[in-house]
Amino acid sequence: MTNGHPMDDDLELLDRCVAGDRDAFNELVLKHQKPLYSMLYRMVSDADDAADILQKTFVKAFTGIKGFERRSSFRTWLYQIAINLAKNLYRDRSRAGRVPLDDVIIRRDPKTLESLIRKETRDRLYKALTSLPEKQRLTVMLRIQEQKTFEEIAGIMKCSVGTSKANYHHGVQKLKAVFEEPKTGNQRPGEENDVQK
Repeated sequence: MTNGHPMDDDLELLDRCVAGDRDAFNELVLKHQKPLYSMLYRMVSDADDAADILQKTFVKAFTGIKGFERRSSFRTWLYQIAINLAKNLYRDRSRAGRVPLDDVIIRRDPKTLESLIRKETRDRLYKALTSLPEKQRLTVMLRIQEQKTFEEIAGIMKCSVGTSKANYHHGVQKLKAVFEEPKTGNQRPGEENDVQK
Protein backbone atom coordinates (compact mmCIF):
# COMPACT_ATOMS: atom_id res chain seq x y z
CA MET A 1 0.00 0.00 0.00
CA THR A 2 1.42 3.38 -0.95
CA ASN A 3 0.11 5.69 1.72
CA GLY A 4 2.18 8.77 1.01
CA HIS A 5 0.75 9.32 -2.47
CA PRO A 6 -2.94 10.22 -2.78
CA MET A 7 -2.69 9.81 -6.57
CA ASP A 8 -1.49 6.21 -6.12
CA ASP A 9 -4.46 5.62 -3.82
CA ASP A 10 -6.75 6.95 -6.56
CA LEU A 11 -5.31 4.54 -9.11
CA GLU A 12 -5.75 1.62 -6.76
CA LEU A 13 -9.36 2.65 -6.09
CA LEU A 14 -9.94 3.11 -9.84
CA ASP A 15 -8.70 -0.41 -10.50
CA ARG A 16 -11.16 -1.71 -7.92
CA CYS A 17 -13.99 0.36 -9.45
CA VAL A 18 -13.34 -1.01 -12.93
CA ALA A 19 -13.42 -4.50 -11.40
CA GLY A 20 -16.94 -3.70 -10.16
CA ASP A 21 -16.21 -2.69 -6.54
CA ARG A 22 -18.77 0.01 -5.65
CA ASP A 23 -17.23 0.67 -2.24
CA ALA A 24 -14.06 1.84 -4.01
CA PHE A 25 -16.05 4.44 -5.94
CA ASN A 26 -17.72 5.60 -2.71
CA GLU A 27 -14.24 6.13 -1.27
CA LEU A 28 -13.32 8.28 -4.28
CA VAL A 29 -16.50 10.32 -3.79
CA LEU A 30 -15.76 10.86 -0.07
CA LYS A 31 -12.19 11.86 -0.89
CA HIS A 32 -12.95 14.42 -3.60
CA GLN A 33 -16.44 15.78 -2.89
CA LYS A 34 -15.49 18.59 -0.47
CA PRO A 35 -12.91 20.42 -2.61
CA LEU A 36 -15.09 19.92 -5.71
CA TYR A 37 -18.19 21.26 -3.99
CA SER A 38 -16.22 24.24 -2.69
CA MET A 39 -15.08 25.14 -6.21
CA LEU A 40 -18.53 24.58 -7.73
CA TYR A 41 -20.20 26.73 -5.11
CA ARG A 42 -17.90 29.61 -5.97
CA MET A 43 -18.58 29.09 -9.67
CA VAL A 44 -22.39 28.92 -9.59
CA SER A 45 -23.01 30.84 -6.33
CA ASP A 46 -25.92 28.64 -5.31
CA ALA A 47 -25.72 25.75 -2.81
CA ASP A 48 -28.42 23.65 -4.50
CA ASP A 49 -26.94 24.11 -7.97
CA ALA A 50 -23.46 23.24 -6.68
CA ALA A 51 -24.78 20.08 -4.97
CA ASP A 52 -26.69 19.12 -8.11
CA ILE A 53 -23.63 19.56 -10.36
CA LEU A 54 -21.48 17.68 -7.84
CA GLN A 55 -23.88 14.72 -8.00
CA LYS A 56 -23.96 14.83 -11.82
CA THR A 57 -20.15 14.98 -11.89
CA PHE A 58 -19.82 11.75 -9.92
CA VAL A 59 -22.59 10.04 -11.91
CA LYS A 60 -20.79 10.99 -15.13
CA ALA A 61 -17.46 9.83 -13.71
CA PHE A 62 -18.96 6.53 -12.52
CA THR A 63 -20.61 5.77 -15.87
CA GLY A 64 -17.49 6.80 -17.82
CA ILE A 65 -14.85 5.30 -15.56
CA LYS A 66 -13.91 2.48 -17.93
CA GLY A 67 -13.22 5.07 -20.65
CA PHE A 68 -10.96 7.16 -18.37
CA GLU A 69 -7.54 6.89 -20.05
CA ARG A 70 -5.50 8.03 -17.03
CA ARG A 71 -3.47 10.54 -19.00
CA SER A 72 -4.25 12.98 -16.21
CA SER A 73 -4.96 12.34 -12.53
CA PHE A 74 -8.47 11.24 -11.55
CA ARG A 75 -8.88 14.55 -9.69
CA THR A 76 -8.04 16.58 -12.80
CA TRP A 77 -10.58 14.55 -14.78
CA LEU A 78 -13.24 15.22 -12.11
CA TYR A 79 -12.50 18.96 -12.23
CA GLN A 80 -12.87 18.91 -16.03
CA ILE A 81 -16.28 17.21 -15.79
CA ALA A 82 -17.45 19.55 -13.01
CA ILE A 83 -16.31 22.73 -14.79
CA ASN A 84 -18.00 21.67 -18.04
CA LEU A 85 -21.27 20.94 -16.24
CA ALA A 86 -21.06 24.29 -14.40
CA LYS A 87 -20.35 26.14 -17.67
CA ASN A 88 -23.41 24.49 -19.22
CA LEU A 89 -25.50 25.73 -16.31
CA TYR A 90 -24.13 29.25 -16.82
CA ARG A 91 -25.07 29.13 -20.50
CA ASP A 92 -28.52 27.71 -19.79
CA ARG A 93 -29.38 30.28 -17.16
CA SER A 94 -27.11 33.13 -18.24
CA ARG A 95 -27.28 34.58 -14.80
CA ALA A 96 -24.76 35.63 -12.18
CA GLY A 97 -25.78 35.45 -8.54
CA ARG A 98 -23.97 36.90 -5.58
CA VAL A 99 -21.23 34.85 -3.97
CA PRO A 100 -20.64 35.54 -0.28
CA LEU A 101 -16.88 35.56 -0.80
CA ASP A 102 -16.17 36.38 2.81
CA ASP A 103 -18.06 33.27 4.00
CA VAL A 104 -16.76 30.90 1.37
CA ILE A 105 -13.11 31.90 1.18
CA ILE A 106 -12.21 33.34 4.56
CA ARG A 107 -13.87 30.61 6.61
CA ARG A 108 -12.11 27.94 4.55
CA ASP A 109 -8.70 29.57 4.54
CA PRO A 110 -8.25 32.83 6.47
CA LYS A 111 -5.10 33.76 4.51
CA THR A 112 -6.61 33.44 1.03
CA LEU A 113 -7.14 36.80 -0.64
CA GLU A 114 -7.61 38.29 2.82
CA SER A 115 -6.05 41.64 1.98
CA LEU A 116 -8.44 42.09 -0.95
CA ILE A 117 -11.59 40.86 0.72
CA ARG A 118 -11.77 43.29 3.61
CA LYS A 119 -14.73 45.59 4.21
CA GLU A 120 -16.20 47.28 1.16
CA THR A 121 -13.75 45.67 -1.27
CA ARG A 122 -15.71 42.38 -1.26
CA ASP A 123 -18.40 43.60 -3.64
CA ARG A 124 -15.90 45.21 -5.96
CA LEU A 125 -13.82 42.03 -6.09
CA TYR A 126 -16.88 39.91 -6.85
CA LYS A 127 -18.01 42.27 -9.63
CA ALA A 128 -14.48 42.36 -11.04
CA LEU A 129 -14.24 38.55 -11.02
CA THR A 130 -17.58 38.07 -12.77
CA SER A 131 -16.63 40.64 -15.42
CA LEU A 132 -13.52 38.67 -16.47
CA PRO A 133 -13.71 36.51 -19.61
CA GLU A 134 -14.63 32.93 -18.67
CA LYS A 135 -11.17 31.37 -19.13
CA GLN A 136 -9.44 34.12 -17.15
CA ARG A 137 -12.05 33.96 -14.36
CA LEU A 138 -11.71 30.16 -14.03
CA THR A 139 -7.91 30.32 -14.14
CA VAL A 140 -7.76 33.00 -11.42
CA MET A 141 -10.23 31.00 -9.28
CA LEU A 142 -8.28 27.76 -9.69
CA ARG A 143 -4.95 29.46 -8.99
CA ILE A 144 -5.89 31.72 -6.06
CA GLN A 145 -8.87 30.05 -4.42
CA GLU A 146 -8.13 26.40 -5.22
CA GLN A 147 -4.32 26.91 -5.02
CA LYS A 148 -3.70 24.82 -8.15
CA THR A 149 -0.35 24.86 -9.97
CA PHE A 150 -0.26 26.16 -13.56
CA GLU A 151 0.38 22.55 -14.67
CA GLU A 152 -2.80 21.39 -12.88
CA ILE A 153 -4.78 24.31 -14.34
CA ALA A 154 -3.52 23.46 -17.84
CA GLY A 155 -4.75 19.90 -17.32
CA ILE A 156 -8.15 20.99 -16.04
CA MET A 157 -8.67 23.68 -18.69
CA LYS A 158 -7.19 21.53 -21.49
CA CYS A 159 -4.69 24.16 -22.59
CA SER A 160 -0.91 24.62 -22.47
CA VAL A 161 0.89 25.74 -19.31
CA GLY A 162 1.82 28.96 -21.16
CA THR A 163 -1.84 29.68 -21.91
CA SER A 164 -2.84 29.07 -18.29
CA LYS A 165 -0.11 31.50 -17.14
CA ALA A 166 -1.23 34.08 -19.72
CA ASN A 167 -4.90 33.76 -18.69
CA TYR A 168 -3.90 34.18 -15.04
CA HIS A 169 -1.66 37.17 -15.77
CA HIS A 170 -4.33 38.98 -17.84
CA GLY A 171 -7.02 38.18 -15.27
CA VAL A 172 -4.94 39.46 -12.36
CA GLN A 173 -3.97 42.61 -14.27
CA LYS A 174 -7.66 43.37 -14.84
CA LEU A 175 -8.46 42.75 -11.17
CA LYS A 176 -5.57 44.99 -10.10
CA ALA A 177 -6.82 47.74 -12.40
CA VAL A 178 -10.17 47.71 -10.56
CA PHE A 179 -8.44 48.14 -7.21
CA GLU A 180 -5.82 50.65 -8.31
CA GLU A 181 -8.00 53.67 -8.97
CA PRO A 182 -6.01 56.68 -10.09
CA LYS A 183 -5.12 58.80 -7.05
CA THR A 184 -4.35 62.29 -8.27
CA GLY A 185 -1.78 64.17 -6.27
CA ASN A 186 -0.84 61.11 -4.20
CA GLN A 187 1.69 59.65 -6.61
CA ARG A 188 5.35 60.03 -5.87
CA PRO A 189 7.61 60.95 -8.79
CA GLY A 190 8.36 57.97 -11.00
CA GLU A 191 5.50 55.86 -9.62
CA GLU A 192 3.65 55.81 -12.93
CA ASN A 193 6.54 53.89 -14.47
CA ASP A 194 6.13 50.98 -12.04
CA VAL A 195 2.82 50.04 -13.64
CA GLN A 196 4.58 49.05 -16.88
CA LYS A 197 6.45 46.07 -15.36
